[in-house]
Amino acid sequence: MTSRLWLGLAASLLLLAAGCKDPDGSSGGTSGAALYTFDSTSNQVFVWKDLGAVYDSTTTPSPTYQITSSLFSKVSNLAWGGLAFDRQRGILYMVSDTGTIVRVNNIRSQSGSVPTGDVYSFSLSSTGRLTNGKFGQIALDTQNDTLFITESGDSSTQIWVVASASSQIQDASIALQALQMSGDSGGTGVAAGSGVVYAFFKDGGTVGTDALTGPRLRKGSSVSFDASQVILGKLTTLGIYGSLALDTGNNYLFVARHNTDAASTDAPIQAFRTGQFGLSYNQAPSLTVGTAAGQPDLRVLSHPGTKDWLVGLRGNGTTGYNTILIWKSPLGGTAAKTATAASGSVFKGLAVDGNAS
Repeated sequence: MTSRLWLGLAASLLLLAAGCKDPDGSSGGTSGAALYTFDSTSNQVFVWKDLGAVYDSTTTPSPTYQITSSLFSKVSNLAWGGLAFDRQRGILYMVSDTGTIVRVNNIRSQSGSVPTGDVYSFSLSSTGRLTNGKFGQIALDTQNDTLFITESGDSSTQIWVVASASSQIQDASIALQALQMSGDSGGTGVAAGSGVVYAFFKDGGTVGTDALTGPRLRKGSSVSFDASQVILGKLTTLGIYGSLALDTGNNYLFVARHNTDAASTDAPIQAFRTGQFGLSYNQAPSLTVGTAAGQPDLRVLSHPGTKDWLVGLRGNGTTGYNTILIWKSPLGGTAAKTATAASGSVFKGLAVDGNAS
């Protein structure tokens, strides 16, 4: 009887240990991640199938694949942060700064010219657009198949909500379904997951009894923002352009600040716990990432959600570069490494597939 008890206990401990040992599974780790960028010079998607190998290499390896399609010319003027990856369906989205969308299905199996049956282009309707509006960062809620696209105009801002994104047909015109908060302006950052949407706005109306103003983060749904779920004030150190990256595995929201344009000398990335929303308005980030000297012109951020990578792009004005910033385990305070693509390449958007293998 005693031997059976010990055997049962040993088996239970082995099962418990096996259940805890998952450093590189779908819920975390760094293996099995691929990097995607769009080169506006060649109108090609560059794919590095092993992001870890790029990070570890002393010289940047050539892309594993360079994917082409005649439809890619429609997004040659890619929006800043205009790439999003659907890790559940294996789809890559690209959006131009004028509101044209290109969707590539079966992206993990593409290695050259994309078959016509796997690539589609459609656009946001001309009705409802803002005066002199420019489209910016995009985000995908994989669980709900919904694409979010920021638009910032002369005096107002809105986020276009594209439902059933994976089912939109060739040449479709997407009617405006706007997500916005009255009075906000300069919306250039968005992130989404599991029905929750986060957004960055450069300014807006006063908030709270202290009449707080300036850059702000909002939390809401695809339908509306909750007025109480906002973070702003001096303690936040928020600043333009507020590109967002959502770590769903650890529940952190990363926010990029362009130090040159924001006239700041602080660390360029603020990381807020998603649970900080609703606690108070004016609060400091949980931690910061990067260095002012190393990333003075950070323009775009992206996170795979469930794998422990953070990637970024530099930018000044309308100018993009051929360098990619890579943080491995960013919450642990690791320094960024820089990968440099072929001379002449221009990147304004990138995405990481956390389920690449």
